[in-house]
Amino acid sequence: MQHYGLTAQSQLSIFAKGEPEGAPCYVESQEFLQFQQHAYDSLAGINWAFTAEDTRFLAHDLHPYPAKFIPQIPGTLIGQLSLRGELVFDPFGGSGTTALEAVRLGRRALSLDANPISEIIGKAKTAKVDATSLHELHALHGYLRGMQGNLPADPARLLDAHIASAPEIPNREKWFPDTSFGELALVKERILRMDSATARNIALLALSRIVLSVSFQDSETRYKSVPKDIPIGFTLSRYLREFQAVLLSVAQNESAVRYGVSRFITADIRELAQDQVAEDSVDLVVTSPPYGNATDYHLYHRFRLLWLGFDPKRLGQIEIGSHLKHQREASGFASYYQDLVASVSKIAKVLRPGRFAALVIGDSVYQGKLFETAQLLAGEAKQLGFSSHRIMHREIHQSKRSFAKAARRASSESVLVLRKRPRKSFLYVCPPPYTLWGYEAALRAEELGVAAGDGQGPVQVPAEPRNWRRVRRFSFSSCIKQDNGVEEWTWQSILENGVGRCQSRRKEPKYATHGLHPYKGKFYPQLAKGLINRTGLEEGAVVLDPYCGSGTTLLESYLNGYRSFGMDMNPLAARIANAKTSILEQSPDLVTEVTLNLLAKIKGGGFSCGAELGQFPGDTHEELLRWFPQPVLRQLNWLLAEIRASSAGTMLNYLEVVLSSIVRSVSQQEPTDLRVRYRRSPIQDADVLEVFHNALLKQHQQLEKFWAVRGYAPNSFYPATAIEADNRQWASFTQLGLAEKSVDLVLTSPPYAMALPYIDTDRLSLLAIMGMGSSQRRPLEQCLVGSREVTKLQQQAVRERLAACQLTPRAVEFLDGLQSRITQDPGAGFRKRNMPFLISRFLVDIADLLRNCLSVLKPGGQAMIIIGDSRMNVGGDDLRIPTTELVEDVAASLGFKLVDRINISVTTEGMVHQKNAITKNVVLQLQR
Repeated sequence: MQHYGLTAQSQLSIFAKGEPEGAPCYVESQEFLQFQQHAYDSLAGINWAFTAEDTRFLAHDLHPYPAKFIPQIPGTLIGQLSLRGELVFDPFGGSGTTALEAVRLGRRALSLDANPISEIIGKAKTAKVDATSLHELHALHGYLRGMQGNLPADPARLLDAHIASAPEIPNREKWFPDTSFGELALVKERILRMDSATARNIALLALSRIVLSVSFQDSETRYKSVPKDIPIGFTLSRYLREFQAVLLSVAQNESAVRYGVSRFITADIRELAQDQVAEDSVDLVVTSPPYGNATDYHLYHRFRLLWLGFDPKRLGQIEIGSHLKHQREASGFASYYQDLVASVSKIAKVLRPGRFAALVIGDSVYQGKLFETAQLLAGEAKQLGFSSHRIMHREIHQSKRSFAKAARRASSESVLVLRKRPRKSFLYVCPPPYTLWGYEAALRAEELGVAAGDGQGPVQVPAEPRNWRRVRRFSFSSCIKQDNGVEEWTWQSILENGVGRCQSRRKEPKYATHGLHPYKGKFYPQLAKGLINRTGLEEGAVVLDPYCGSGTTLLESYLNGYRSFGMDMNPLAARIANAKTSILEQSPDLVTEVTLNLLAKIKGGGFSCGAELGQFPGDTHEELLRWFPQPVLRQLNWLLAEIRASSAGTMLNYLEVVLSSIVRSVSQQEPTDLRVRYRRSPIQDADVLEVFHNALLKQHQQLEKFWAVRGYAPNSFYPATAIEADNRQWASFTQLGLAEKSVDLVLTSPPYAMALPYIDTDRLSLLAIMGMGSSQRRPLEQCLVGSREVTKLQQQAVRERLAACQLTPRAVEFLDGLQSRITQDPGAGFRKRNMPFLISRFLVDIADLLRNCLSVLKPGGQAMIIIGDSRMNVGGDDLRIPTTELVEDVAASLGFKLVDRINISVTTEGMVHQKNAITKNVVLQLQR
């Protein structure tokens, strides 16, 4: 991944120790100076004219605005000088071009302008229209359409009825006839009744678009009254047309701004307060300050400002570079330049040390004299707080030049890039508010690059650009504090808690879709992320989980910018893993629409208590009736029918997985027993619809929380893939699309030797949701890695594999000893007598997996295997099965090198039979 035009290996900002006498800051290293030069060189090689580019894509042309710059300029600068999730600031926001480009490119946008219309335009361009807002917009449109044929013949009557909503305009009759003035007042009065701020803002923008066209002002660029005939109804029709155009533009923007994080402020950059934009809080500034003596925003937007409730005189008093102000006050370039310097000084304060500010600036003409503004600012860069600069020139297309006469001579402008002077400062990285386990504290210390400690206190790291990117991605840290007290949350903290300051004192493992479905033996997501971080993978790297289970590794890879693949022989596991990741790629509008429709149907009493069980295969009915009361089956049947009739593809899989998550709780199976046993007191019925309704609603709320924070992610998102397949077969890897030497990291937790009968544990979901009867499940159970089931035919096949794959000496020694002890145990049953053979089969299965992993791993690629030992009782003694050491030996025999062993602890779930649960695990970190 590139950072400011550099490869990751060049993303270093290392400063020499010590400072020369009298120097204002410490000396930058040669490596950092090369990094800076590379960034400038990458910008210098760009043709900034963009003459052949389409400048009106998305909603960039949503509203008239003078002297706005084309989107390719901020888009290119943002792409070159910032990373995803970072904060891009435009202190002269104008029509929101920078903000929209920042959001489109996955950055956070902060836009400021003294012109209040800028805030309205920017919010409309980046609007996410929810169902409530859309309802209000449709209601407004319907009302105004109804009014079209019911306007009074005397326009004065309409004006009198809505005069309270109209602004006071001196010499109003000179600029507006009664017809348009009354209809504008009618529209404004209805807009102000809207409750949704988003809907109100969009409707006001449409109003602003038509104000000049229904006035006597000669044109957008000529402030002169030219009376014309504006008949009754013309204004209302024009508004409805513009309203539809705005809605269409906003809708076309939807995919680009869906997860965008943006904020718009009406303020004067020269008077910017700390509580508006904190010092050292912005990652990049991209802006185009007003050109000197070129235009008058307050005059251009005068009537728009009045109709939207603002004072154009106030804007005229603080406007920078005003042509009229220059004429009125006989001010020259010095006054304009003083305002510009004050603005750039403020920019320097809010920018983080070492980061860039890019300004698109035109030369100024005062009294026939040309002033090279960019060159003059560059000359004062050091005094303003910057350590270096570059200037790139761009030609302005003739049709894009300013309309003001004094500026017509400007045929080019400059892109001035300044880099704020670095200073010796630190970031204080704070741990989460919950107590860390010892191994979590050790993983945190590794992420921070410090000596291992208790992990509970803040850790100080240099405030370098490279470190900012690193700490935002940490798994066991929550808050980043700067020297000046400015705080920022890590991506992990935002995922768990949202953007607010209320941080949970308990570890939250069910953020995003991690809590979609219960699954036995899964490891928790923070550990998966911490282990991935330990390897130092670059964004876009390929992560494989060949025992993907419920998809923890795949989802964590997705959330943190990696391409991920998984497989599992359990069909339910593959479906859960796919549902967890693919639902996050769906349009929130689609997910919400289907979900709310289904929830409404459930609550609407549409359930029919028919006896049909048509959603279940006929050969499963007998088994279903043994595990579910008939009233429960009818409800499940009705739900499946509704789900399958109202959804398809990803949505269908997601909804069926949510239904699967409640199956055990409404069955005759004892919910607290790991084994498949009947309840002591059988149930006669269960409110399946209510249980499912609550589960689906809860999961949708989790999705909404994720959608709200996705724009803070410091990475891109890559779709994940999971399939039902056997990792012992090379064909499964090719089915996933993986070739030899194509994977960067294998991260997986294999089934522990004879620990959990996954198919049997999940059999009710496989039966009720996937239609798999016992005859289909049994052979699958017998083939699973770690299964306790084995047939005579399978025994022969395994013996042949054992002959071809010689066990390691430690395995042979352990198995011989185990066989001897079992033979001497008179109470050993057939399952216990089978244990040496089952362990042998387990090791051969693991060898096949690791052999395939070795093939797909890139040279130097790593495999992290989370595994634990098992226990069994032989002759009254508790005997440990040293699975960890045996698997480590297998890996070494195949050519893996052991990098590290990480001891971790796991918690149990308060289930029956937890005395056999494994609470100590090991992560084997292996390298190809």
